[in-house]
Amino acid sequence: MFSWLMFRPISDYGIIGNMQSAALVSRDGSIDYCSLPYFDSPTVFAALLDDEKGGLFSLQPDHPFSATREYLPDTNILATTFQSADSHAVLFDFMPVDARDSDNLNDHRLHRCLTVKNGKMNFVLRYAPRPEYATIVPRLSARRHSIALDTGHIPLTLFHSLDDYSISQPDRGTIELRFSLEARQNARFQLAWGNSVIEDTERELRCRLQENIDFWHSWLNSCSGLNCMSDAVWRHSINRSLLILKLLTFQPTGAIAAAATTSLPESPGGERNWDYRFTWIRDASFTLKAFFALGHINEADHFIRWLHTTYSRYGGSSLNIMYSLRGDNNLEEHSLNHLKGYMDSRPVRTGNLAHTQNQWDIYGEVMDSALRLSDYAGKIDEALWPFFVDICNLACRNWRQPDDGIWEVRNGPAHFVYSKVMCWVALDRGIIIAKRFGFDAPVNSWIESRQQIREDILQNGFDSRKNSFVQRYGSTDLDASLLLLPLVNFLPADDPRIQGTIDACMNELMADGFLLRYRSDDGLEGREGGFVLCNFWLIETLALCGRTSEARQVLDTTLEASNDLGIFSEEYDRTTGMMLGNVPQAFSHIGFINAVTALQYSLGSDNISKPRPSLAERLRKLIPLTVTLNETAAPASPPPLPSDPSAELKKQLVRLQGGFFDSRTGQVDYRLMKRSPEFMRYRRLAAQLKHTDLGFLDSDNAKKAFWINIYNILIIDGVIEFDIEHSVLEIANFFQRITYAIDGMHFSPDDIEHGILRRNRPHPALPLKPFRSDDPRRQLMVESFDPRIHFALVCASSSCPPIEFYDHRQIDRQLDIAARSFINRNGLELQKERLQLRLSRIFLWYGDDFGGTTADVVRYAASFADSETARWISRHLDDLHVSYLPYNWNLNSALG
Repeated sequence: MFSWLMFRPISDYGIIGNMQSAALVSRDGSIDYCSLPYFDSPTVFAALLDDEKGGLFSLQPDHPFSATREYLPDTNILATTFQSADSHAVLFDFMPVDARDSDNLNDHRLHRCLTVKNGKMNFVLRYAPRPEYATIVPRLSARRHSIALDTGHIPLTLFHSLDDYSISQPDRGTIELRFSLEARQNARFQLAWGNSVIEDTERELRCRLQENIDFWHSWLNSCSGLNCMSDAVWRHSINRSLLILKLLTFQPTGAIAAAATTSLPESPGGERNWDYRFTWIRDASFTLKAFFALGHINEADHFIRWLHTTYSRYGGSSLNIMYSLRGDNNLEEHSLNHLKGYMDSRPVRTGNLAHTQNQWDIYGEVMDSALRLSDYAGKIDEALWPFFVDICNLACRNWRQPDDGIWEVRNGPAHFVYSKVMCWVALDRGIIIAKRFGFDAPVNSWIESRQQIREDILQNGFDSRKNSFVQRYGSTDLDASLLLLPLVNFLPADDPRIQGTIDACMNELMADGFLLRYRSDDGLEGREGGFVLCNFWLIETLALCGRTSEARQVLDTTLEASNDLGIFSEEYDRTTGMMLGNVPQAFSHIGFINAVTALQYSLGSDNISKPRPSLAERLRKLIPLTVTLNETAAPASPPPLPSDPSAELKKQLVRLQGGFFDSRTGQVDYRLMKRSPEFMRYRRLAAQLKHTDLGFLDSDNAKKAFWINIYNILIIDGVIEFDIEHSVLEIANFFQRITYAIDGMHFSPDDIEHGILRRNRPHPALPLKPFRSDDPRRQLMVESFDPRIHFALVCASSSCPPIEFYDHRQIDRQLDIAARSFINRNGLELQKERLQLRLSRIFLWYGDDFGGTTADVVRYAASFADSETARWISRHLDDLHVSYLPYNWNLNSALG
C-alpha cells in the first residue's frame, strides 16, 4: 500500500517522452503514469489510475522541501528544483530521442539526472513498478547498480550510479533507496525497457542532456515561415504546444496520438473515462493544420502517407475514424475492473468502442489536409491521388446517411450538421485539387454532389427562429462544432447565419466562461466540464470575423485551463479549478496554436499595409540589367552540395514556399521570405552552383532533369528577387535578365529553355538562336528534343504547370504525368456540341515543337487527354474548329 500517495490534481503533472512512449511526472518528482515501450502499451506505473495498486517511480528529498518545475527552454526536458532550508538540487527528467534509430524495440529509456547545487541533501527513491496495468506485482532483484524484475517477459531494469546508499523493501514489489549528495555531486538513474546491460556505470549512465536539448532545438528551429520570423508575444506558449504535439507523434509510423493517457475522467467519479492513446483521423488532421501554420511540413506528409498505407492495408473500401499507432483497426474496448480509477472514476478502459462508429466528418478533415499539403508543398504525389478519390467518393456515397457525429455519442446515429458540412468540404477540396493538378476524377459528379449537400444543409440544418445552425436535423440543440463552418469556408464569416450561430453558441453553451460541446443527451450518465478546444474554436472564429476584442477576452479566460507548464487537458471546471480528461490533450494544444495564430493575424491585419516601392525599386524592374542571383558572397559556408545540387536546392526552396504560404490569402509572402534567415541560407547554398562541375550530366535524362529543376528554381528565385506582386510581366525582359552562375558559365531561363532543352531553337518572338556556334554552353544541349518539357517548365503564371522535382531515374514517367496534368488541368477545353477545341497558347507559340500543322498539334495534345476525350477528338479531327485559350500571366497559387 502506497500510504504516502493520494490522488494529485491532473494539473500537477508534466510530460516527458521520446515520440514512442511518455511518462507523467508530478510536481514533486513522482512518475505516476508511464506505458512502455509505446504510448498504447500496458502501463508500468499507474498510480494516477489507482493510488494503491497502480505503481510509481518517485525521487525526492527525504526531508521537508518545496518544489518548482519548468521545461528547459524549447525542449521536452523537465527540470524540477527541490529547495530546503539550506540546500537545493535540480532533477532533470527526459526520455532520450535517438533520431538515428527511431524504432529500437530493444532499448527504450527514461533518464533522471539529479544534481545538488549547494548544501547537502538526503533523498529517497521509491521504485514500485506494476506492469500490465498493475496486474503484476513483481519480485524485484537488486544488484549493486541495478534493480531488475524477476519476470522474464517484462524486460524492465532500473540502473543507477549510486555507490553509497541504503536499500529496503517496505512492501512486496517495492524498493526504496536512500542516499545523500553534497554540492556539485550528482546521481544518474536510467529506467530501461529492453535487454540492456550496463558494464561501465560512469560512462553508460552519463546524462545525455545536451544532445537531447540539441534535438528539440533543432526540430523546433526547423520551422520556417510566417510564424517563425519574430519574437511574438505568444512565442513561448506556441512552442510549448508545438513541442507537445511533436512528442505525441509516433515516430516509427508518423501517426499522432490524441493523448498520452487513458481513463482520466471528464467528471470525477463518473463513467466518461476513455482511452485516447490512439490516432483519431480528425484529431490528427487538425494537428496537421497546426504544424502547417508553423512551417513544419514533414509531419503532415508522413501522416498522410501513413494513413494511405493503413487504408490500403484493409482493402481500401472504408476509412475508420481511428486506428492504433501502428495502423491496427481493432481497438476492442475493455474495462480494467481491478483499478479504481482516478478519484474513483470507473471504469478504467483500454481500447475504444468508438472505433466501430461511423463519423462522416473525417472525409473532410483528410481532404482539407490534402489541400493544405498541396498549398504548402506545391504538389500532390500522384500515387496518393487514388486514395483521395476514394475519400471523396465515400463522402458522395455516405453523406445522406446518419452517423455518430464528431463527439462519438453513444445514442446515435443522427443527421449531424457538422458531419454533412465536412462531406461538403471533402468534395470541395477534391474538386480544387483535381482541377489544380489535372488529375483524373469524376469532377462533374462531385460538383453536383457538393451542391446537393449544401442545399440540404441550408434547408434542414438551419433554424431561422434561432437564426442559427443546429446540431442535427429536426432538433433545435446547438453544438460547438458549428463554430467551424466559417473556418472551413462553408459560408463567409460575415454571413448573418454564421454570426447568428456564433452568438447562439455563446449564449446557450457558455458556462462560467467555457463552452460545453452541447447540452443534448448523448447516451451517457453524468456531466462534463468546459471543453477547452471549443473555446479555442470560438476564439479563432471571432478573430476571423474581426471581433478581436471578444476573442482576446475568451483567450484570457481559456488560459486559466492550463497548468504552470503550459499543458492543457481535454476539459476544465472553472468552478473547482480542476483540469479534467486525458492529458496532454492534442486537440486542446492544436486549438491553442490555431486560435492564437488567427488572433495574431487578425490583430496585425488591421495595421498591415504594403510599403510603396521606392523609385529605385521601380526603376530596377524597368531597366533590363542582368542580375546573377547566386553571386551573393557567402559569409558562412553551408554544407557542400552533392554532384547534382538541384535536388537539395529544390527541397530548400519548396520548404521556404511552404513556410511562407499564407492559407488565409492563398499566397506566398515573398517579401517576408526575402528578409528571412532561411532565404539567406538558401542563397548561400545556391552560390555553390558556381563551383558545380557539370560533367555528371552524361545522359539526356540527366540533362533534362537537371535543367528543368534549375529553370524552375531560377524562376522562383527571380520572383523573390524582384518582389513581384502580380505577374513576371512587371519586370522588363524577365526571362533573359535573371541568371545563375554554374560551372563558370551563366544561364538565364531563356538560355535553359531555348538553348539547352529545345536544342538551340529560337524564341517564338525572336529569329535568332540563343547560342552562337562558339558558345561553350552548346555542349550541354540535349541530344534529342522532348516536347514534354513545355509541361514541366514553370513560368510563374497561372497558366503554367504546377512545380515538381524531376529525377533523371524516372523522368520519362514524370514528364508523362506532367503532360497529362497540364492538358487535363487547363491545357485543353472541348465543346463537343459546337465542335470547338481550345488549346493552351503554348501550342500556338511552339506549334513546330509539336509537329507543325494544326492537326499534328491537336493529335499531340489529345494523346495526353483522358481516353474518352482522345477517342472523340480522333473521330472528329477534320471537323474541329481550333482556337487558343487566353494565357493568364498572374502568379499561380504556388508562386503567390
